[in-house]
Amino acid sequence: MTANRPRNRVPNAPTDKARARAIFDYLSLLQEVETLDIAEMDKILVSLRADAGNAGTRQAMLEKLFIAFRARLKAFLRRFVGIRIPLDRTFRHQVGSLQGFLDNLAAAHEMLLEDRLIQQQPEIALNLMERVAFCLYQHMYVSYLVAAPVQAGIWQRLHGVYLHSLRLPLDAGHRQALAAYREALLLAAAQPTSHAAQELEFVAEYVHKCAGMVLLTAETPQESGAVFWIEPAHDFALFALARRPLPSGYRAFYFSTAEAAEQAVKDLEALNAGASAEALQLPELAQTPAGQGALRRLASAWGVLGKRHFPRRRQANHRRARLCAGLARFCQLLQKKDSEGEVDISQWMIINESPDGYALMHLSGTIGHVRIGDVVALRPDANPDWLVCLVRWAISENPEHIEIGLQIIALDAIPATLVDDESRFVRTPLLLLPEYPSLRNASALIAPTGAITDNRCAIRLSGSKKSRELSRMEVCEQNSCIEMFALTE
Repeated sequence: MTANRPRNRVPNAPTDKARARAIFDYLSLLQEVETLDIAEMDKILVSLRADAGNAGTRQAMLEKLFIAFRARLKAFLRRFVGIRIPLDRTFRHQVGSLQGFLDNLAAAHEMLLEDRLIQQQPEIALNLMERVAFCLYQHMYVSYLVAAPVQAGIWQRLHGVYLHSLRLPLDAGHRQALAAYREALLLAAAQPTSHAAQELEFVAEYVHKCAGMVLLTAETPQESGAVFWIEPAHDFALFALARRPLPSGYRAFYFSTAEAAEQAVKDLEALNAGASAEALQLPELAQTPAGQGALRRLASAWGVLGKRHFPRRRQANHRRARLCAGLARFCQLLQKKDSEGEVDISQWMIINESPDGYALMHLSGTIGHVRIGDVVALRPDANPDWLVCLVRWAISENPEHIEIGLQIIALDAIPATLVDDESRFVRTPLLLLPEYPSLRNASALIAPTGAITDNRCAIRLSGSKKSRELSRMEVCEQNSCIEMFALTE
C-alpha cells in the first residue's frame, strides 16, 4: 500500500462470495487512506449494488464505504471555497463526479431500505434513512458552494425519505425529524445564495449547531412571523409563510426559525462583548468581520420575516446595463471620469427590477471580479450616473450563464482614501455615501473588510489635501468583501 491509497484497485474475485470478501477487505484498507478518490469509490459502489451478497452483507459494506467517505468529505469540499464562477472545466468535472457519487450512494441506501429484513428492523432503517438524507443534503450543499441551482428531484427525494421515516414503528424518543433533513431546511431558510463560499462553510457549521431547534409540525401556526412551510409532494424547498401563504389543497408541514435567530443574536452580542469563538463553540471565522456579518444575516433571515418593500417588475424590453465590480475599480471610475477604458466594464441584461434593486444576466465582458457581498457600480441604459450597489446573490446554471441580484444602496458616491494614525497617506480605497432618506437615514462609509478597527478612522476625500476624522461609526453591513458603517455624527 502506498502512502495515500490501497495498493490494489477495486477487486475482481471469481465468485460472488470471494468477491464480497475481497470488497470487504478493500473497504477496510480505505480507512487508512487520507485522500478521497471519487472515481474509485464509485466503482466500489457499483460493485456493491450489483452483487455484494445479502442485505446484511451489503449493509456492512455500505457502512464502511460511508464512514470512509464522510471522514474525508469536508477536506474535499474545501477545494470549492473561493473558486470563481462560472466554473472552469476542471472544477465542473470535480463537482459533477462528487454529486454523481452522492446521488449513487443515496440510491444504494434507498435500495437497501426496500429489503424486507431491513424493514423489520426500524432502528436500522432509520439509520439508513439518515444516511440517505445526509447524501442528498451534501448534494445540495455542493450546489450552493458553486452558486448552482439545486438539481431537479433532490428536494423531492429528501422530503420523501422524511415522510418514510414518519411511518417507522418507533417510540416517541425517535420521532424527531432526521438530523440532515433539519439541517437542509435550516440552511435553505438562511438564503444560501446570498453567502460567499467562505461564509457558506461557516453558515453550514452554524446550521449544524442549531438544527436541533427545528421542530416540524403539521399544525397550522397561529403566527406567521419566522415560520416556513414545506409541501413534501413537490420538488421545492420551502417558503416563508409571511410572504407566501399556503395554497389551497396543499398538505404542508411547518417549522419556526425564531429560536435559531435568537441564538445567532446572542452569539453575535457575546462576540461583540469580547467572547472568543472557541468559548462559544463557533468556527474561527466568527472572530472576523466576515463571520460576524454572516451571523447578522442569519439572524435576519431566520427572524421575523416581512413582505417585500417593493414588487419586482420583469423586463420584456431587454434593457442593458454596464457594471464595474470591486471597490478599488469603482473608486478609480469615479476619480477619473474618462477612465472607463482603463477598468473592466462588463455588459449585462436587466431581467427584472424594483425601486431598490435589479436582477441581471451576464452578456459579455470580464466577470471574474464579481463576488457576492462586494460593491459594484451599475449604469443602466439611459441613466447618466453610476449607481452604488451590493451583490446580494449569484447563480450559474452552466458555464455560459450567470445571474446576479443587486441592491441599490446609493445613487452616487464620493471616492476617498484611508489615513493612518500618523497621518501618512495609505492608499486604501473608500466610498463615502451621502444620506438618502429613501435608502438610509444617515451617510455611510464603505471600506475593505478589516481595514477599519475600533469603528473610527481618518479619511481623505478625492482631490482634497485635508483629512477628516470619523469617530461615531456603527457597522450596518459586514461580509468577506466589504464593511459599511453608518456615520452618526
